[in-house]
Amino acid sequence: MQLPTAQELMVPLHAYPHVRSDSTLRQALDTLAAAHIEMHEESSLPRILLVFDQDDALLGLVRRRDILKGLSPRWFSRPDAQHPEAVFDVELDENIGEVLADKVVSRFRDRSECSIEAYTQQISGTVKKDDSLIRLVNIMVEKGYHMLPVLDEEHVIGVVRSVEVLWAVNHLLNGDREA
Repeated sequence: MQLPTAQELMVPLHAYPHVRSDSTLRQALDTLAAAHIEMHEESSLPRILLVFDQDDALLGLVRRRDILKGLSPRWFSRPDAQHPEAVFDVELDENIGEVLADKVVSRFRDRSECSIEAYTQQISGTVKKDDSLIRLVNIMVEKGYHMLPVLDEEHVIGVVRSVEVLWAVNHLLNGDREA
């Protein structure tokens, strides 16, 4: 039985949203908002952007919630307990944003020009283009990854997401029933 490989299941890099490390949060948000991935006659929205340096080396990833965190005014978050100004341990009133909506939107705009570098996370797992479906399942389950960059030697050529892996497993199981 021939199992599909990472290269056969991947979203090619040209079809997957990615940005340069000198991009702003606004550029990252625009890129993510415009991305629709078409695979297996289905359309999906990506949750992750890849981040590359100026030499096309993969630096890491930025998730949707990382972008939201970067856009949010600092007073949306609890202060660090070690911070010298963190005198009182109080809960933030979630309604404060509603009361100060104009100020929050203004802060969103201001913070949207911040670099994504501070919100970029390292990618600790990659796969080779010839890795089999079984290896992909094992890595995703063992490490808890939702997406893995696919490498051809040292270069990223695409990503394989858990949705494609599930599709392949389902196809494999249904194919076995029909045989």
